[in-house]
Amino acid sequence: MEESPLFETFDLNANLHDRLDAIGYKNATPVQAMAIPPAIEGHDVLATARTGTGKTAAFVLPILQTGRPGVIICPTRELALQVVTEVERLSGIEDRAIPLIGGAAMKKQIQQLQDLPDAILVATPGRICDHIDRGNINLYDRDILVLDEADEMLSMGFSDDLDYIVERMHPEHQTLLFSATMPKQIRKLAGKILKNPITIQASGEKDRPPSLVDQYLMICKMSNRIQAMERLLLAWKPEATMIFCKTRNRVEIVADALRPEGAEAIHGGMSQTERTRVMGRFREGRTNLLVATDVASRGIDVDRVDLIIQDDLPSDDDTYIHRVGRTGRAGRTGRSVLMIGNRATRHVSRMEKKVGNLTKMDVPSQGDIDALRLVRMLDELAEIEPADNAREVLDEAIERGLAPEDIAMKAMTLLLGSKSPGSEKAPVETNTRDNGPKAALVLGLGGMDGISAGAVAGMLYKVGNLPDNCVGRIEMLDKITAVELPESIIDQLVTDLEEEKVGRRFVRPRKSDDWTFAPEGAHPSQRRGGFNRGGDRGGDRGRGGGDRGGRGGDRGRGGGDRGGRGGDRGRGGGDRGRGGFGQRRQGGGGGSRRY
Repeated sequence: MEESPLFETFDLNANLHDRLDAIGYKNATPVQAMAIPPAIEGHDVLATARTGTGKTAAFVLPILQTGRPGVIICPTRELALQVVTEVERLSGIEDRAIPLIGGAAMKKQIQQLQDLPDAILVATPGRICDHIDRGNINLYDRDILVLDEADEMLSMGFSDDLDYIVERMHPEHQTLLFSATMPKQIRKLAGKILKNPITIQASGEKDRPPSLVDQYLMICKMSNRIQAMERLLLAWKPEATMIFCKTRNRVEIVADALRPEGAEAIHGGMSQTERTRVMGRFREGRTNLLVATDVASRGIDVDRVDLIIQDDLPSDDDTYIHRVGRTGRAGRTGRSVLMIGNRATRHVSRMEKKVGNLTKMDVPSQGDIDALRLVRMLDELAEIEPADNAREVLDEAIERGLAPEDIAMKAMTLLLGSKSPGSEKAPVETNTRDNGPKAALVLGLGGMDGISAGAVAGMLYKVGNLPDNCVGRIEMLDKITAVELPESIIDQLVTDLEEEKVGRRFVRPRKSDDWTFAPEGAHPSQRRGGFNRGGDRGGDRGRGGGDRGGRGGDRGRGGGDRGGRGGDRGRGGGDRGRGGFGQRRQGGGGGSRRY
């Protein structure tokens, strides 16, 4: 196979060559080798190249080389931010590009446009159209237009926005259009906006999933898929996993169910702040299980992903290839599991002609998981180097009359006790050392939200980057959870958790200086007046109502789950306020809303 050309043979200025050397770019990928020279010469380019083939550098380097003002349009916020990062990395200049994306502060973007008039604009279609309408940007002064992942932008319904953007560019501008696929809509768009383009097919109709990825097919009912996912994670112990779902609602359902495994969701319905935080944690390895929609996954390039799970048959073959392409990167191996129902098997047969054979597999049984765990344990045992004092312990045991075989069996029993196949999950690590005065962090969610104490502790360790053994006692009630923590870290943790969600609910953190944790062994419902059903007084809901009871029934005045005089929501009303159903308005002395 012919070796790809070296970047040093390209007509780039000395600064760019120095930057490429510094970041380790030596050989150009096919799309880079074919697109960079004609782009620098000023030709329009129509390139087919899937995500992960180095296409970002293929259009960023020509812009940096020519120094002409450019605007790059991306389908998603994540991809736009990734392109900004690549511009700054290749140029070695901070603020060389400005991200103009939805979900971010418009005022800040306007200030950046004023302060950095020569910066490259990297935008999502909707937001740049907003800036154009407000008179913040004049695209007539921009010489180069890049459409990145153009097929995805069309599938997301941005066709009119793209027409609007192109119409406001200078008539003699240069256009570089990059697409993972080349459907009829892209060919039509290219015919309309490109002038005598250089056509490049670095990937496309003959594209296939990475060769290092093992592709599996699992026939499984929708109702059983989350359990199947749990078993795959237990059996294979992947380093990092991405689960793809078709809809935002399904993403939330799967992420909620897998929250105890550390799952986080990412989709277009989340704010940009939330999406950025989730992606940051996933890239940094603080989150190893990401549940995403296809749109939100554009721009996610994490080399350590070694398992892809597809919750349902993708809309087309190219979407399947894009999903699988999230693993098997940088020469690594990976696995992909496609879950489908019985009726979808004929579609898979057709798809296999393009993507290759998918090996059928069953949901791992508990026996399969136990066997794999045992093999892993024995492999780990074979690699262990005996500790310096291991011989002393062995000799002491023999002196006490234990035979070597008995010693080995007892040692294995101890080992199996901590790693026994099929054993329950390890208990939550609690505080075992003095970290100073303790206080309570109170979260506005509890057992009724389907979250476990272990998941709460995991979330706190992950979001707050807490030291080991920092979390103390955890008391979980129906709708509220208190966590014992060193007082010195709670204020910062409250700030860190401000935007955190479990499912669709914000965790609503606050510090409590007067929370009294129950003695060991005492159930939380036995303190503070009780939280049992029908309770007359006390509890977090305030006077006049337990979990369901109190005076006035479920919705009525004075109590119940929604009511109660006093309580956490303010005197006189709980969440729904005092009074029956009726008009919706702000409650005066009771609750956040009245009905």
